Amino acid sequence: MEPVKAETLPTTEASQHLKQSISEEQEHTLWEKVTEGISHFFHTASGRFRTHSTTAGANNIILAAHDDNTLLTRLTARTGIDLGLGNGRNRDSGPVRLLGIEYPSCADQGFQDDFKSRVWITYRNGYPPIKPSTYTSDVGWGCMLRSGQMMLANAFLFHELGRDWRLTRCQDDKGAWDKYVTILNRFLDTPSAPFSIHRIALLGKQFDKNIGEWFGPSTISHVLKVLLDDHKDIDMGIYVATDGVMYLDDINNECTKGHEGWRGTLILVPIRLGVEGLNPVYFDALKACFSLPQCVGIAGGRPNSSLFFIGVEGNHLVYLDPHFLRPAVEVKHPASYAPEDLSTYHCETVRTMSMEAVDPSLVLGFYCSSKQDLKSFCEQAVNISHGRTPLFTIQEKAPEFQDRDGDVLSDGDDF
Repeated sequence: MEPVKAETLPTTEASQHLKQSISEEQEHTLWEKVTEGISHFFHTASGRFRTHSTTAGANNIILAAHDDNTLLTRLTARTGIDLGLGNGRNRDSGPVRLLGIEYPSCADQGFQDDFKSRVWITYRNGYPPIKPSTYTSDVGWGCMLRSGQMMLANAFLFHELGRDWRLTRCQDDKGAWDKYVTILNRFLDTPSAPFSIHRIALLGKQFDKNIGEWFGPSTISHVLKVLLDDHKDIDMGIYVATDGVMYLDDINNECTKGHEGWRGTLILVPIRLGVEGLNPVYFDALKACFSLPQCVGIAGGRPNSSLFFIGVEGNHLVYLDPHFLRPAVEVKHPASYAPEDLSTYHCETVRTMSMEAVDPSLVLGFYCSSKQDLKSFCEQAVNISHGRTPLFTIQEKAPEFQDRDGDVLSDGDDF
């Protein structure tokens, strides 16, 4: 599918409403939501969704699942609308694991608070052009770039605020609020933000990706590493595994690079777990990843349908979907932001996808806060591989004959 520039998108009454305040956006009419779904459906290749239950709990978290159905039900699932069509799967919500924490169900209050605290980054429009191109929106090509942003942003939450941080308590703690706003500011859609869509797209040119081209798992991993290594003010390391193998000597070097002591590090593992689809032999190991406290998510998918997976319920993965078009958030002084200004960076609709529908091209993300945490991660990674086909391997150091400075492949490599 050819990238769709923002200038070619039809102007509708709904798109004008998107430019109004966040509080008004939360009260979309049915027509606005369906229009948003149409925008998603025609600009991505992943529109096979339907709702499978009504709202769960007092906070109106809505469950949606991936399946074949009519255009109308696909649109309503994407927008989180329940039209009462009676075509849901009606499966009960069972135990769910979200980034290392287990909850009784998706209706559990603890799960809802945790889920809504994860950073959700989607398509945006109306931002400054990504020069030298004229793109002012990433609809149709930016989903993996947005998934990569989500991976890094949620790792920053772990690193700077801790796994127990919750958005609902953040406003009462000025120190935590300021850190939270600082994290989101790094991803605003402006050339000055260190991890903006602008910088990611431009850096992709070093990996044979033109502005407006989709990234694969390996490319986004290496682009994020280059950007984070270049941003010296952030005291967090990043390591990208080679061919599904983690080398502990390289990780240790990354964790201590330029420091007397240890620093928290994000470990990215680009992998391919099948040919056309996700090989079932990897199902159990992939689900087990979400039981690891170091897990910060899994990004992946085929072109134009990348998703960011953050949990598992039975044989379904819980995900955040970047394929929603929102207006770019206004850039202003960090102290000027109110909660409603940043509300579109959090999702209240729980969506799940059958593991059979997951694309095999993925990047796994793990955050290790200390040397002891890395040791614990390695031990648990070995344990979850017992009796299962492992997703990756861990070795002390790379073979001496390996060219450690070899070129990074571009997406031929993305798999």
